[in-house]
Amino acid sequence: MLHLLKLEWLKQKDYILFKLLVAAYLIFLPATLFIGKKMQLDVGAPINPAKDFFVFPTIWEWLGYFGNWMGYFVLGFMAVLMVTNEYSNKTLRQNVIAGLQRTDFFKSKLLFMTVVATVATVYYATCALVIGLFHLGDDSLYFSTVFKNIDYVPRFWLMSMGYMSFGLLVGLLTKKTGIALFLYLAYSMVIESILRWVVHLYFFKNITMSLYPLNAMEDLAPLPVAEMANDLLKQHGFRMLLTPMEAALASSFYIALFLYFSYKRLKNSDL
Repeated sequence: MLHLLKLEWLKQKDYILFKLLVAAYLIFLPATLFIGKKMQLDVGAPINPAKDFFVFPTIWEWLGYFGNWMGYFVLGFMAVLMVTNEYSNKTLRQNVIAGLQRTDFFKSKLLFMTVVATVATVYYATCALVIGLFHLGDDSLYFSTVFKNIDYVPRFWLMSMGYMSFGLLVGLLTKKTGIALFLYLAYSMVIESILRWVVHLYFFKNITMSLYPLNAMEDLAPLPVAEMANDLLKQHGFRMLLTPMEAALASSFYIALFLYFSYKRLKNSDL
């Protein structure tokens, strides 16, 4: 396992786009909080960005939401590039000729994705703790307050793995970087929205509208304002977000599905 992980790391560490994506994640994840502080939010909700973005327990929610977008773009793109670069540089063919099994190739990608998702999650948790503790001021520190929304940490990891597994599948399906990135964006921003709000809404107007892959992953760390609205709507028998458990179960199912089809695609594809 360590050999496969080391092999994957040697492929990625000198790749300029990989370095840029890592730098973007490290810089912009905490920076989004400070950028948001300068924004004037007009959402009809009692939100004070200058405070709510930086204090416990709401910092877990807001940083998780901003990290949701960072995971979608940075980690998803990273997974796409991990695969398409293998085809464009013909390193997959070279590895197979050198004796690497396709199963081992898949394991190396899965291991690397798991490590990246774990590091990204640890960084998210560290940023939340450091920024939140720094902005305590004269307020008392209560363990129950600091860790009230700690469930966002495993949800963040699952969300990261979800975006990366989807990117892995898209990369294996297309093999071309430009086409893969276009399809990745087109599905999540256009195709899935059409399926949900045009097709599904017409035939099945219920919570199953939220069970589409990318939406389920997004609901792991949704916009906190949307969660407030969702709580109000539930009083009238309607909700627009999955519960954390529903989102986690749906995302886990899709991750397994994406990885399964990725493996099948790899086994049957030409090099």
